[in-house]
Amino acid sequence: MSESIPSKKELETKLSALEAELKQAQKRIRILNIISEVDRSLTLELNLDPLLHKILAGAVKVTDASAGSLLLLDELTDELVFAVVEGGGGESLQGTRIASDKGIAGWVATNRQPLIVDDVNKDNRYYHSIAANFDIRLTSLICVPMISRTKLIGVLQVMQNTPGRYFGPVEQELLNSFASKAAISIENARLYKSLKEERDKLVIVEDEIRKRLARDLHDGPTQFVAAIIMNMEFIKEVIERSPEYAPDEVDKTLILARKTLKQLRTLLFNLRPITLETQGLIPALEVYTERLQETDKLKVNLSVKQEVDRLSSRAEIAIFAVIQEAVNNAKKYARNARIEIVLQPDKKEDLLTVAIKDNGQGFDVQAVRQRYDKRGSLGMINMQERIEAINGHLKIQSEIGKGTEVIFTLPIRENLLENLKET
Repeated sequence: MSESIPSKKELETKLSALEAELKQAQKRIRILNIISEVDRSLTLELNLDPLLHKILAGAVKVTDASAGSLLLLDELTDELVFAVVEGGGGESLQGTRIASDKGIAGWVATNRQPLIVDDVNKDNRYYHSIAANFDIRLTSLICVPMISRTKLIGVLQVMQNTPGRYFGPVEQELLNSFASKAAISIENARLYKSLKEERDKLVIVEDEIRKRLARDLHDGPTQFVAAIIMNMEFIKEVIERSPEYAPDEVDKTLILARKTLKQLRTLLFNLRPITLETQGLIPALEVYTERLQETDKLKVNLSVKQEVDRLSSRAEIAIFAVIQEAVNNAKKYARNARIEIVLQPDKKEDLLTVAIKDNGQGFDVQAVRQRYDKRGSLGMINMQERIEAINGHLKIQSEIGKGTEVIFTLPIRENLLENLKET
């Protein structure tokens, strides 16, 4: 029995079905290529801004959307910030902030769940004032949270401007996959940026220390050594011509040598105070202030209101370094400076308060903070970070013409040497 020959209509139907399958296969291949390309970019890119643009561009492509936006959570202000906007002329939104619980993006951030909205104009969560920044009239969208290790990073959303064209579960799954990878990549990029900034700060601090050491050596010991050499040459001539004057010249040279030795010891103490390691904070501060008065001719008063227990090496080094930094700033900017260093332990409140006050020219604290990335404010950053590392809090008070006061507090019990030994 011979098989019946398909009719033209049947063949056309099968051909249409095959063409539809082919289109779907081509679409899947295109999507896989985009995902592969973006995955490669996310792996290689460590700079945050280019990374964010690549994430959003890939998300818009893979979902065949008209526009998209990526919002990052600002944990300090609890706001969502438009970090990148693509398509639809909405680029002017970059930097715009919205409350983290407002709008569709806020709902997704708060509930940490993806959301498909078929008609944004019928959704009372829709931010019409934000949408007005686009050149196109948005109709539907998908918004998904970006989460890394349970931490909310932000939200990723894509939009359509064609009526009747909706997003479905496939696009949502694709966007979810993008958001998961994006969150991890953003965290890595932030970590890289933070490490790079720390490295740059360390390089600058190291350079400043070298310059300070070179300046201190040049202004003190180097000149004394040069004078000693000249004196020795002169003593040779004195011995040959008038030996009776030689003892006086030798005594003068010995005085110079002792001054040189004292200055070198002061420099070494400032670089690495052995007293701090062997005897603790208070004896080290006593030696430090004595040397400041002898060598630098500074008026320094150290006041310890009550007995201060030995703290951990980490805590004592941090406290000493911050006091040094504050004193160095006073020396640098205050003529004929008078410096007060006060340590006030309060065991009842479990707090040690340290204050360093000078009568110098003062400065605009806010202006210096705004220049945090420049050398002039690195000292302030270093002090802040050292105290925060031992769970303390630092405050700088200063006004032009009224001197400066650096005050910081830290918990005593958790920084005690005994407690750390027990653990």
